[in-house]
Amino acid sequence: MNTPVLELDSVVKEYGSGNRPVRALDDVNLRIGEGELTAIVGPSGSGKSTLMNVIGTLDRPSSGDVLIEGASTRTMSDARLAGLRASRIGFVFQQFHLLSGLSATDNVATGLLYRGISPRTRTKRSIAALERVGLGHRADHRPGELSGGERQRVAIARALVGDPAIVLADEPTGNLDSTTSDEIVELMLALHDDGSTIVVITHDNELAERLPRRIRVLDGRIDSDSRTERSTVSA
Repeated sequence: MNTPVLELDSVVKEYGSGNRPVRALDDVNLRIGEGELTAIVGPSGSGKSTLMNVIGTLDRPSSGDVLIEGASTRTMSDARLAGLRASRIGFVFQQFHLLSGLSATDNVATGLLYRGISPRTRTKRSIAALERVGLGHRADHRPGELSGGERQRVAIARALVGDPAIVLADEPTGNLDSTTSDEIVELMLALHDDGSTIVVITHDNELAERLPRRIRVLDGRIDSDSRTERSTVSA
């Protein structure tokens, strides 16, 4: 069996100190395989945002371990952990987080800034990433000249440009209308077909039901984990 891209081994996350700390994650065990498209879904306060932060190594668990491509992060220094995030994890956020003064190409290229890659190669790879998300024709446009859906596609291209092991998308359709949301979901399904490993964190049950794997989180625990054949989830 191939090594999972992501593993959580008995992960606990607590906040606060004293006799009654808040347990946001309670003994979570999880495996994500290469090429999976997974939704982590749950209501507000369920622990899904904490789970995303732990998966993305933005926050360390109180106990347990997070492994990326088989490598334990438990004892990694902050500097090594930052390097792992930069090279192996791509992030997509609800608010896009694009730089208004830069073109789509240059925004995507920021995902390669700390790789020691030449500007010419960064530009070439950025354009290829934009073409991959269907936005090559808008490469020279700035965020203010793009629709919400186009800006999210730029953000997805930025997450993909460094060829990460896994992409984490936090409420990627949260700021979009229903038609544009459908387009983004179809894009993620297409990227999944192309082999990308993507985890979508969302409170939207309808979005989650369209993805091949759905992990429901409740009270800091995995409440259910189900899969559906790809042919039955396509819109």
